[in-house]
Amino acid sequence: MACNCTKCSSQCGCSDTAITNPCTYTDCSVGNERCDDIQCAECVSYCGTSFQIGDPGSRIVISSGERLDSIIQKFSMILSNGLGACTSNDVQHDPYNVYAGVITNSSVDVVWDGIWSNSTGLNIYVDTQVSPGGWVLVNPTPIVPTVNNLTITNLIASTAYKIKVVDAGNSSACKPIEILITTLAS
Repeated sequence: MACNCTKCSSQCGCSDTAITNPCTYTDCSVGNERCDDIQCAECVSYCGTSFQIGDPGSRIVISSGERLDSIIQKFSMILSNGLGACTSNDVQHDPYNVYAGVITNSSVDVVWDGIWSNSTGLNIYVDTQVSPGGWVLVNPTPIVPTVNNLTITNLIASTAYKIKVVDAGNSSACKPIEILITTLAS
């Protein structure tokens, strides 16, 4: 496929008539891909020196090896709840690095990490995204902190759900991460 040079910038290489790749590879205009390679956040780790900032009760800790998606969820919780009682690394907080594993037409495997070190258990809630009926507790008793996944069953095919993992002792004023999934068609 030859490059359509009417859409390309001369500084991106389209003035070279020998180019034979699709124009989107060399088109630097707004809305076109600028990167040679795309990496998903869940596959990128912070590899620098671990660091922390803040006083006790309002401390952020970023650890070497921590996944970027976990860091994004941690900062999202801080933006929503503020830095302190609901989010500080050294006080009770809801898990971060919450994500969906295998999704079928009737179930989803929910995975989490970033649990507060003194947690006594976790609760998982589910609700529909469209016309929500209210959060429904999935587990009858709190999940022990050493467990980091649970499969939610009896879901309806082709339905959009929101799911949250909450520290059992946390204040209801704290806003946890909610993941959004859609079950597969039957």
